[in-house]
Amino acid sequence: MSRIDEPVDRAFTIEVAALVESAHTTGRGCLYCTPGDCERQAWARPILAEHRQKRAAACLR
Repeated sequence: MSRIDEPVDRAFTIEVAALVESAHTTGRGCLYCTPGDCERQAWARPILAEHRQKRAAACLR
């Protein structure tokens, strides 16, 4: 089975979002960066924010 045939689950999406955020916080950026902002970083922010909220709520239980 090739990578394209494999389903993309929530954990994989969060991992990719974390990699995008890491690249931008270290100043490397990516191919999609523009002088104003980056569409990939804008995509990653809400995914990671939701993930962090869910983890925080799980820790309070």
